[in-house]
Amino acid sequence: MIDNNKGLSLFIFCTIMELWMRSLLALLLLLSCSLPAWAEVRASLDRYSLTAADVLTLTLETTDQLEQRPDLTPLEGDFSVLSSRKVIISSHSSSSRAVRTRWELQLRPRTTGKIRIPPLRLGSDLSAPMEVEVTGNLAPTRNRGNLFMDSLLSQDQIYSHAQLLYTARVFHTEPLPESARFQPPQLPEALVIPLTEKRSYETDRGGESWQITEQAFALFPSNEGLHTLRGARLVLDDDSDVTPNAIALAPVESFEIEVLPQAHHSQRGYWLPAERLSFEEQAPLPDSLQPGESFVREISLTALGLPADALPSLFVAELDSAFARTEDVSLTETATPQGLVSTRTERILIEPLGEGGLVLPAIDIHWWNTLSDRGQILTLPGRQLEIDMVSLPPVTDSSTPVARDATNPSSPSRMLVAGLGLLSIISSLGWLYSWHQLRQLRNRDKAASQEVQAAQAAQLHRSHQQAERNTFQALAIACQQNDAGSTQQRLIDWGQQFWLDHHVHSLTSLCEAAGSQALDFLIMDLEHHLRHEPTLWQGDLLLEALETMRRRRLRNAEPSMDSREQDLLMVS
Repeated sequence: MIDNNKGLSLFIFCTIMELWMRSLLALLLLLSCSLPAWAEVRASLDRYSLTAADVLTLTLETTDQLEQRPDLTPLEGDFSVLSSRKVIISSHSSSSRAVRTRWELQLRPRTTGKIRIPPLRLGSDLSAPMEVEVTGNLAPTRNRGNLFMDSLLSQDQIYSHAQLLYTARVFHTEPLPESARFQPPQLPEALVIPLTEKRSYETDRGGESWQITEQAFALFPSNEGLHTLRGARLVLDDDSDVTPNAIALAPVESFEIEVLPQAHHSQRGYWLPAERLSFEEQAPLPDSLQPGESFVREISLTALGLPADALPSLFVAELDSAFARTEDVSLTETATPQGLVSTRTERILIEPLGEGGLVLPAIDIHWWNTLSDRGQILTLPGRQLEIDMVSLPPVTDSSTPVARDATNPSSPSRMLVAGLGLLSIISSLGWLYSWHQLRQLRNRDKAASQEVQAAQAAQLHRSHQQAERNTFQALAIACQQNDAGSTQQRLIDWGQQFWLDHHVHSLTSLCEAAGSQALDFLIMDLEHHLRHEPTLWQGDLLLEALETMRRRRLRNAEPSMDSREQDLLMVS
């Protein structure tokens, strides 16, 4: 009986303990659900003690990429928010990529003493509360209200020398001073061009009315690899009566930009990554020409998303039946909200050398369409012009009619025979005279044609010499300025004029035409610096080698010239 009572008591005790444990566990779960989640948002201060004139930096960081701003309403009673900066932090590994979002807030205290920074919501999570001590007297400063920056980026992966669009925007509730300005964004080894002037407009965001001031920029990176883009900064003057200074809003974001290498290499050695490319014939071509007459062909190449100095030369083909040379080249750039629009216009003087058809070959431009991410070929169709034959002046008949013989009017048959004989003799003499005149005219035309051809050949020779001098002068300037990129294009232009019997369209074909081992090594050095360190290239050795080659070639080609004429020919 006693054992039964003990067993019953033990059973009741175990049941009560089990119920109590379940109740305690449910209570703990309920309490944990009711507490705010602070673990996902980390908050930190740059200092925990400051004076009333100092600025406090509060940093909020979460392990995710968030677009929305933190809720700063709990700070409005004790602090003025001077600026806010969002930073996207990425870390790469072999198998994954981690992204964090960091907000840096610059705060100015409104009160003194111990101030509690309450939990701040970032996304769906809260930060932990903190305390900071403020000493000293408050300075009468102007409250700017809410003011923060945001920015737009066209893409985070781009080809080398292609266009990257960046728009800096600042949101504010009060008008900015007229002196407010944007400092351009920064990307290592990138060309930065402002596309628009600073402009302002209003918008609604989160049910509130905001004023937006923005400015667009175009960036053209050149170094391949992963780089950090530091956004534009808004600089404005603080016109407070106490300590006038300048407030610079830090970049709203720091972007990681991956600059890709060139997708392909054209035969002429250029690389054109653009959004749009177009050819245009500026003036209509003549329908017909006479030998010796010349005309000017004006063609333009327009690109969206490239600077003008990146556009290649348009006229590169040699004409078999005409003399042609580039008369003028003009480069223009227009900044638009959609990007940089550049145009290269060339005026080409063309003079036919003979009769028949003059064929203007098609011009092909190989480029890379960055919108469709594929290579394309833009072609200006070829044209054929007719060169008229030289018209000969009409031959005048100098024969004179002979009066009829009326000595014997009584014998009409004899007169008829005599007239027919005389007519035959006159016709024969007239034919002989006409044949003689035509032969002399042909001889004169042949002599005149030979003189014209000789003059045209001399003019062609002088034009080639002038073109060779001009292109070598441009090449020498590029070498003296140690400009590796310009030297590459100028070297090809000069090679086309110096080796007329070779088709020089790249540095490789130029080395084949030169046949110089020393020049091969110098050009290999130029290409190495172009790929890795273009700013460290020195052009003095290349210029010295080219001057030696040019001097030897020109002296061998013109042995009959005296030394003064040779020096004039080789001047650059």
